[in-house]
Amino acid sequence: MIDNADDLRDKANEYKNGLKRQYVNIPIGDEEYGFRISGIGAKSVKLEKFVKFDEIFEAIESGNDNGLEAMIKQIIEDYEEDDEE
Repeated sequence: MIDNADDLRDKANEYKNGLKRQYVNIPIGDEEYGFRISGIGAKSVKLEKFVKFDEIFEAIESGNDNGLEAMIKQIIEDYEEDDEE
């Protein structure tokens, strides 16, 4: 069993090619979403998931208003550019 970040990083980097084909399921709201491990670096693991705009509205229209799709929609709706002058 790995009990520290350095050993975990070393193993992840040793096996990064195989690990980058792995998926992790994460529960968000009432649903479970599959994320792909898309990168392994010196400091972190990168997870990736593509969510189509049509899927966002299909999920919300079917009543999933607390899932990943609803969160993404809310982030986009609320976003405003910062004024950098």
